[in-house]
Amino acid sequence: RESSAQAVVSTQSTGGIPRAKWTALCYLDIIKKRNKPKAPPTAPKAAPFFLQTTKELVPKFVVEEKEKEEERSTKPLRVGESDFQTQLLQYEDASALLKYMKDMATPTIDLELQSLSPMDGGSHDLVMRFLEFLITAHTLKTSFDLAQAYTNVFLKYNRRYLMEEGSLREKLSTLRDLHKDQWRKLQRKCQEVVCVTNFLKNVAL
Repeated sequence: RESSAQAVVSTQSTGGIPRAKWTALCYLDIIKKRNKPKAPPTAPKAAPFFLQTTKELVPKFVVEEKEKEEERSTKPLRVGESDFQTQLLQYEDASALLKYMKDMATPTIDLELQSLSPMDGGSHDLVMRFLEFLITAHTLKTSFDLAQAYTNVFLKYNRRYLMEEGSLREKLSTLRDLHKDQWRKLQRKCQEVVCVTNFLKNVAL
């Protein structure tokens, strides 16, 4: 008997976690920006009695640039391999890795997917393994919503490396074809439901 926690659409089913969790993953950057607290008002910095100037023919006031350091990326630095990266490199069962990711916090998943490519401190193997995981996750058809959300965020953060790395094109094509096929089947089923619903509405009781 199918678990009541899963909404079945033909052979597709959802991951059984709250919708807000996987939808937040796709828009986490927007949510962070929206919820970012505004800095409290501060008193203006006291100016020195004599302002420093440059030693030029036409002197200019010296501008302090300490505040520019605040524009640096807030992405935390970490040393070594994370638990998720270890799991990703060593997994043999995609279902087990999928279950592991279900228990991860949304910001943690976002950070991990940002850190896969060599450009962001990861490695080629991490990108390749996650790409293989996505292909298997789409094939399993047990967590349609999560597979779509993870694919969305993975491509958003790693698209540049994926475009430049020719050895991953075949796997990307496989993922694309699976994605198209699943959405085509889902749209067909949705259309069938709409047709049956309209028919029942017009049937004379």
